[in-house]
Amino acid sequence: MSCSIGRFFVPPTFVDLLRHRAEHQPDDTAFIYLADGENEEIRITYRELDRRVRAIAAWLESHGLCGERVLLLYPPGLDFIAAFFGCLYAGAVAVPVYPPRRNRSLERIQAISDNAQAKAALTTAAVRERVDGVIHDTPDLLKLNWLTTSEQEPAPPDDWRRPDISGETLAFLQYTSGSTGTPKGVMLSHSNLMHNSALICHAFEHRRSGTGVYWLPSYHDMGLIGGILQPVFVGRPNVMMSPMAFLQKPYRWPAAISKYRGTTSGGPNFAFDLCVRSITPEQREGLDLSCWEVAFNGAEPVRAETIERFSEYFAPCGFRREAFYPCYGLAEATLIVTGGFVRQAPVLRRFEAESVARGTPRLTEDGGHRVQTLVGCGTPLPDVEVAIVDPQTRRRLGEGEVGEIWVRGPSVAQGYWKNPDATEETFGGILSDSGEGPFMRTGDLGFLLDGELFVTGRIKDMIIVRGVNVYPHDVERTAQRADDRLRPNAGACFTVEEDGRERLVLIQEVERHVKQGFDEIFSAVRRAVSLEHELPLDAVVLIKPGSIPRTSSNKIQRFACRRAYLEGTLSVVAEWRAGAAAPAEATPPGGATSLDSPASLAAAESAGTGGNGSVRGGMESAPGDATGGLQRLREHLAAATDDAWQAAGGGHPRESAGVAADTRTPVAAADRRQIIEAVLEEVRRVGKDRAAGITLDSSIAELGLDSLERMEILASLEERFGGRFPEEVLPDLETARQVVEAVERYLGGGGVEIRNRTAFFQPGQEIPPECWDVERFPEYTALKERLRILEEAGLGNPFFMVHEGITNDRTVIGGREYINYSSYNYLGMSGDPVVIRAVREAVERYGTSVSASRPVSGEKVLHGELERGLAEFLGTEAAVVFVGGHATNETVIGHLLKPGDLILHDALSHNSILQGAILSGARRRPFPHNDWQTADRLLERFRHEYRRVLIVVEGVYSMDGDIPDLPRFVEVKKRHKALLMVDEAHSMGTIGETGRGIGEYHAVNRADVDVWMGTLSKSFGSCGGFIAGRRALVEYLKYTAPGFVFSVGLSPPNAAAALASLRLMQSEPQRVRRLQENAALFLQLARQHGLDTGLSHDSPVVPVILGNSLHSMLLSLALFRRGINVQPIVYPAVPESAARLRFFLTAKHSERQIRDTIDVLCEEMDRIDPAYRSSRLQHSSVE
Repeated sequence: MSCSIGRFFVPPTFVDLLRHRAEHQPDDTAFIYLADGENEEIRITYRELDRRVRAIAAWLESHGLCGERVLLLYPPGLDFIAAFFGCLYAGAVAVPVYPPRRNRSLERIQAISDNAQAKAALTTAAVRERVDGVIHDTPDLLKLNWLTTSEQEPAPPDDWRRPDISGETLAFLQYTSGSTGTPKGVMLSHSNLMHNSALICHAFEHRRSGTGVYWLPSYHDMGLIGGILQPVFVGRPNVMMSPMAFLQKPYRWPAAISKYRGTTSGGPNFAFDLCVRSITPEQREGLDLSCWEVAFNGAEPVRAETIERFSEYFAPCGFRREAFYPCYGLAEATLIVTGGFVRQAPVLRRFEAESVARGTPRLTEDGGHRVQTLVGCGTPLPDVEVAIVDPQTRRRLGEGEVGEIWVRGPSVAQGYWKNPDATEETFGGILSDSGEGPFMRTGDLGFLLDGELFVTGRIKDMIIVRGVNVYPHDVERTAQRADDRLRPNAGACFTVEEDGRERLVLIQEVERHVKQGFDEIFSAVRRAVSLEHELPLDAVVLIKPGSIPRTSSNKIQRFACRRAYLEGTLSVVAEWRAGAAAPAEATPPGGATSLDSPASLAAAESAGTGGNGSVRGGMESAPGDATGGLQRLREHLAAATDDAWQAAGGGHPRESAGVAADTRTPVAAADRRQIIEAVLEEVRRVGKDRAAGITLDSSIAELGLDSLERMEILASLEERFGGRFPEEVLPDLETARQVVEAVERYLGGGGVEIRNRTAFFQPGQEIPPECWDVERFPEYTALKERLRILEEAGLGNPFFMVHEGITNDRTVIGGREYINYSSYNYLGMSGDPVVIRAVREAVERYGTSVSASRPVSGEKVLHGELERGLAEFLGTEAAVVFVGGHATNETVIGHLLKPGDLILHDALSHNSILQGAILSGARRRPFPHNDWQTADRLLERFRHEYRRVLIVVEGVYSMDGDIPDLPRFVEVKKRHKALLMVDEAHSMGTIGETGRGIGEYHAVNRADVDVWMGTLSKSFGSCGGFIAGRRALVEYLKYTAPGFVFSVGLSPPNAAAALASLRLMQSEPQRVRRLQENAALFLQLARQHGLDTGLSHDSPVVPVILGNSLHSMLLSLALFRRGINVQPIVYPAVPESAARLRFFLTAKHSERQIRDTIDVLCEEMDRIDPAYRSSRLQHSSVE
């Protein structure tokens, strides 16, 4: 189905278009993401993309989010693309937001969320972990429904149903950068997106045979519309890398164009300049840019000298000057407004500079006048009308007259979300002389000459620094808050052009009493602006109180301030300029000096607002530091339960999935002193005199170094020491000390252990009791205080409750009987009469202990019978038993791997797996939960760097009750010649037709898994662990594994209990069936009653997710009072949005117990949170 939008015939929505691509081009590559900016390819076809998108959309639909706003907090990459289209597929309104940096507040995100009235947030596991660290200072964000789409398919893709949407349906909100308190969301419909995509395709003459190459940020209009929607519109691939990858090594951009034969690519003007400055003649020799047909230039003023320099420098590589394509646009018009013709040279015109300033530009060829060369931005594209209007009289101006640029056409947005006043002001322009309209007022100044648009400046209170929108009042407010000696509402921020670059200047009045301490003021202001806005200031000028230029209505005259600064007529008290050794004292008129530092780039991920020749739109300013603390109870609850909840929750690490987690002691490529000297040397080399006083704890940004220079420093260190910084850590390297630590951790191939060479105490100094008296250990005193807080809050201590008698479907606590859901006694073997009888016989025959390690004198007949029985049960060649499940993983992993090896494990792996990895000394990398694709990609990139690789997954994950796709992991293991280990602690006896675990469940060849691990304490009613696999593996472990050789053997009663349970499981298969029936019934009833059971399926582990730690604890307590024992799992063992109760079902539970439990659970849940079930039941009824 297609429709007409303007003069273009297109599908009505991008949902229809992507579905068409998936159906007719299923195996065509949609996107190629260069994870390292160079060689690490992550490809996705239209079929794969459509599947991921449908899974996300199905989850959104299941939560009733059609028509609701959904935040997208993603780093660059394919995850964002899938989430964005997932919102479109579900009829939800996507709200792209730049994710926060580590340990920064979420104020900006909170402001956007509040304005958008968001109901959910999609992100990656890594970003979610970062958000969780500071989210409690923005409590409204806690109320959102959070989903980490990088971990697994959130819902079955086939559950997706196309919503009732059309071209007029709102697709997403593009938030323009602006005041933190009042962000404006541009409303873009499917028709807007379709029409503008058609315009780009028409203007750039795109065809299916071409390829795009993009490094622009995906949360910004140029990167999103041009880099993601355009290739889907055309049906051809785009090659993508992150902005950070380009800024760190600019060579990567043209290198990707050369390698992938890119035909369309571009960016802000500074990017072209950066390539000329940074790419060496030797690097240039390897490039072939003859394929580059459209080099669009936008996001800041397009400069004629840039076009000439770039064209000349890269001409030997085959680049043609005619490829440059200046264009103009903005987010309020979706993206592009005007453009030229492909394969035609840019239009450059020389004007008398004074005439341009007067608003009546006059062409000149006379060298006697001061000449200003302007670059034309093309002509209005089809269906687009551009009018040049007097902003005061609103009268249309004639050709060659400078006025405000007004635009109308099908690409113009619907307005600003929930902001009628701003919508009327910007989108309601009516020409006073003809009544034509409405037009969208751009706020940009320009003129038309022979149909060509020339942009000359702006009339709005917004300035542009290296392609980034900066609202002056935001910077001024931040500066004034930095020091109470600065007068409020008495500052002005503006830019000046020096050496072809924009410099950011702040002038600010001081209080009358301030006569000294200027160094402190300058430092505080620069630090605050750097942290809040990621903008290094180039100059700070303190002026006398009452001297700043104002209007008669007391408004700051920023233009007059700028003129006074340039003319040197300010009443200066003191000033700081980047590059100056010290702040200057008051200077006489005319004493203003030129700035030495480069203009700032702001956030490293930025690329995208513009003036002359720009495609201008919203840019995210990174939020500032957190300003509030956690509430006292919340803080103590999190701290008090950290380790205990991890134990209760299976010991899952709270780490970033997919991010390198190096378990070794940090290593260095050289002596620590040499690293420090190297880092400081590089900072001084790049920063020159600005870095003269640098120390290890100096903020690099505060020195006046912009993001380009910071990336240059890091790139030089990579070359110097070898290796590569993980991209995700780059934004967090703010001080020289942090850079040193990152060099130690990530760079170099040596294994030199760095020890702390600074002694804790001086010789002869008294050692305080906090270092030798356990009761005085700070961590112990903190624990006692936290437990006291829990008691005072009435929550009690949920740990170490005494259970009297056998723990099964029922338990007795304090003399009262409870229905019990906190036991791993899945098959009721513990306490079974047959098992007890076997234990008694074993004790009478062998005693209570074997009293030695088995290789020495502890071997008993029972050991051999049990090991042979386990091997036969599982279908492996051999098995060996250990005294504990945790010890089994720890010693086996720690023994099989060593430094130089790699351990890939699921992000939700049990603590025993992590401890084994640490013990081994091998490199450890978690992958997102159940994400075999990421594991595959990691090995594709890194396998060659390691001798031996072990992939570790679990059969059933004890936190969520879900099961991995084991056959896929087998494929990955075989493809990369790795070892595969499966921890069957919670899957043995619980899944598979006869309880033989995940191997039976997925019907895999037992030999395809190298290490089968299980425990004896759950389905086998005993205590211990085992390894099953090939005979060679078992023999090697029996003779060499420290946890076996140097440990006492499994006790006779434990061996007998496990052996009897194993035999019972085979002779009474109904136990397994009954367990599985009970689990299925509980899961079914819970979902029918509006309870969120997460990912659980086919297992006896069923969570009930509340998304609120306090509610989880209160609900657990309420159930306990009504005779039901179930443990809460709260933050920080899980993210706050995943706080839950976790139910373990057993074969002993009765149907009556299960139904009663669900009834009581719902009653108590409704008392604690009446909206919880009602909202979910409403969604269910709608479906």
